[in-house]
Amino acid sequence: MTQHHRLLGSLLLIGGLLLLPGAAGAQELYTYSVGLLGGIGGSFDANPGGSLTNQSFQLNLGMVTEPHTQVILRAGKLALDKDNLFGSLSNANLDYLTIGGEYRARQAFWDSGLYLALGGYRLYGEQASGRDRRETSVGLAVGATGELPITRHFAVLAEISGHYIHFREAQFFGMGHAGFAFHF
Repeated sequence: MTQHHRLLGSLLLIGGLLLLPGAAGAQELYTYSVGLLGGIGGSFDANPGGSLTNQSFQLNLGMVTEPHTQVILRAGKLALDKDNLFGSLSNANLDYLTIGGEYRARQAFWDSGLYLALGGYRLYGEQASGRDRRETSVGLAVGATGELPITRHFAVLAEISGHYIHFREAQFFGMGHAGFAFHF
């Protein structure tokens, strides 16, 4: 079974879980959410390649499980190509898929949140010899979110996150994203 088939199977399983009715739908204004975000990020300990202004994008799929609590699947890509090299790799990229719990607190005009997630990460790029190199690992993500509701079904979303991943090239990554969330 190839890695693409396993990833597709995992996404289908998560998608199936999201189709189940939310336990706390009556207490919240929505049960499901989809977020589309763009941002920047990088590694704190890559040498060379420690730029934190690499472009990234992220897709969030969330489901309310209890009042003020969500399970969120985050899938994204961080292009590590701002510097010519990321460690020993050129044209490096980091793909990730995390799942975790987020606790939200209502403020006067916005919601704030903290999350903890486990994930799968893949770092890939080209070595100086011209050969492709891929490395896959599990990791841990922590983050903070802020959401400004515009309507009942639409909001502006921002988040910052830190990731620990045991790769040869680097272990500590940080990202900042902003975008839109759709609730239903």
